[in-house]
Amino acid sequence: MMSDEEWAFFEPFVTTRGAHSGRPPRDHRLVLDGVFWIARTGAQWRDLPEVFGKWGTVYRQFRRWSLSGLWDLLLEVLNDTEGVGETVQMIDSTVIRAHHCAAGGKGGTHIQGLGRSRGGFTTKIHLRTNGIGLPVAVDIAPGQASDYTGALPLLEADGPEPGVLLADRGYDADAIRDAMVARAVTPIIPTRRSRKVQVPVDGHIYALRNRIERCFNKLKNWRRLATRYDKTAESYRGFVLIAAVRLWMRVFVNRT
Repeated sequence: MMSDEEWAFFEPFVTTRGAHSGRPPRDHRLVLDGVFWIARTGAQWRDLPEVFGKWGTVYRQFRRWSLSGLWDLLLEVLNDTEGVGETVQMIDSTVIRAHHCAAGGKGGTHIQGLGRSRGGFTTKIHLRTNGIGLPVAVDIAPGQASDYTGALPLLEADGPEPGVLLADRGYDADAIRDAMVARAVTPIIPTRRSRKVQVPVDGHIYALRNRIERCFNKLKNWRRLATRYDKTAESYRGFVLIAAVRLWMRVFVNRT
């Protein structure tokens, strides 16, 4: 359950009506807690405890909030709060195993961010974090997609502009380096061994990249994220964003 301090942050966003608001639930706080319960446990919607209300009502409200961009807005607002260093940022990706029930979404698996990789039926999460390892931007793609394809959307996503961006050598491509330089961002990326000209990196700064790996570990504590059960890209990305927002809350609540 959310604390009163956490609810004070969420309340103005979830109680504002918009294009995807639908019929307002009797208790927005209870519905949001129900969504968080599903995200944390990984349970099926039909197994939602009755204390949160009818599972169908909670599910439909989750879909409305996801389609309206609520989770993106919350992450953007948290990134705009003062007191968190943002000069150094980092990008990385991780592959998530998809359950067989995730298949069958409209438009085919590729449209819904599903594909085949060494891990089998998978989705790839692309992540950009700030210097202390808190999420700045999130995107998903089919599991076999290269890191190249996920880097540019992360760079163009809303959020504080980095001065330095860390990434592993999987992102060592001229197009990515040029895009960073064009945005006045200094790339700290080890070069591939096949490059004729090797670009040195500052080892002390590059060592900070373990923070994004730790961020992935924390995100995967949310079981609805750690295994993909959702047929649609919007729903699964919604759960990834929910986990990202919840990681922020401890820092935000303590700071306020």
